[in-house]
Amino acid sequence: MSRVTLKPGKEKSVLQRHPWIFSGAIAARTNHAPGEILPVYSSEGKLLGAGYFHPENSIAGRMLTFTDENPLEAIRKKLQAALDLRSRLVPEQARRLINAEGDGLSGLIVDQYGDVLVLQIHTAGMERLKSFLVEELVQLLKPKAIYQKCTAPARRQEGLEDAEGLLYGVETPEVVIQEHGISYIVSIVEGQKTGFFLDQREMRKKILELSQDKKVLNCFSYTGGFSLAALKGGASLVHSVEISEEACNLARRNNFDPERHQIFQADAFDFLRNKPLDYDLVILDPPAFAKKRSDVNQAAKGYREINRLAIQKMPTSSLLLTCSCSSYIDPILFQQLIFQSAADAERDVRIIGRHIQAADHPVSIYHPEGVYLKGLLLYIY
Repeated sequence: MSRVTLKPGKEKSVLQRHPWIFSGAIAARTNHAPGEILPVYSSEGKLLGAGYFHPENSIAGRMLTFTDENPLEAIRKKLQAALDLRSRLVPEQARRLINAEGDGLSGLIVDQYGDVLVLQIHTAGMERLKSFLVEELVQLLKPKAIYQKCTAPARRQEGLEDAEGLLYGVETPEVVIQEHGISYIVSIVEGQKTGFFLDQREMRKKILELSQDKKVLNCFSYTGGFSLAALKGGASLVHSVEISEEACNLARRNNFDPERHQIFQADAFDFLRNKPLDYDLVILDPPAFAKKRSDVNQAAKGYREINRLAIQKMPTSSLLLTCSCSSYIDPILFQQLIFQSAADAERDVRIIGRHIQAADHPVSIYHPEGVYLKGLLLYIY
């Protein structure tokens, strides 16, 4: 019978409902294809649940159920439970429906933009289930279109190639979403990740609330999410800095106000080094500097430098929202890096707010690694 058997004492994490099984915890397993679903047993022969497994990776297994329930039925229930939770949490139709381990579905991201869904699949197990997942999502939501944007580096470790394009429905390259009374154009096909950074919803609202009559600098601005929030909040001037020409062009289409909003296509590090920072509020929301664990040391240098540049040059009594979406930079390390930046800049800096990803990006209490977005709102004195 196909199965995975754990070593004595190694079932503890599974009993504690952690979704990952590392290769070193496995005593024996039958030959299997990458991503194949197998039952998991303790060394004493007790059934612990089922997950999908990869024969070559350090994270060898990812649990789908911790009972004797049929794994596909467990996935159906988790999809419905995730939709029910979002219906309670997020009234807007731009939201994350499935947040991988946070919804018990490791390797799967699903974002919703109105009647368009965008999938990110990171693992061979979820890749094998793709057709099943699409069928279930069609039944649950009756979408106009389902796209896949499967380009994460994690796919290489799973032996998967990139996959992009329409999976179901009608070609819909762009959609318009509403958030906090603001309209945003989202490029499904050309945009980064799934098209928009839904995880910063709550901090965009905070920026809206803080921006009345303020001069605002938004670095790594992408298509202007924070910038439009600041303008909605009454900012007197907003400068957006973004290196991507395509993102700058889309930002100009997003309710662009040339009298109060200037967009600079530039490297944010160079902008901070070469420009005076006469702003009341600065936002630093860079892409992930550490995409894998071996990147951490170099990423730490980047976070220290960019925050030092900002803190050193910002006016007295200004505010800085600084973020990291690198999962390998945990909240404690991130705060230590900001401490080092403030000390190097020789400024008095106070934490007045903390933030993780928005509520529709839940984190399983059994999988603390799911906290990837960290934000600190700082008062620079």
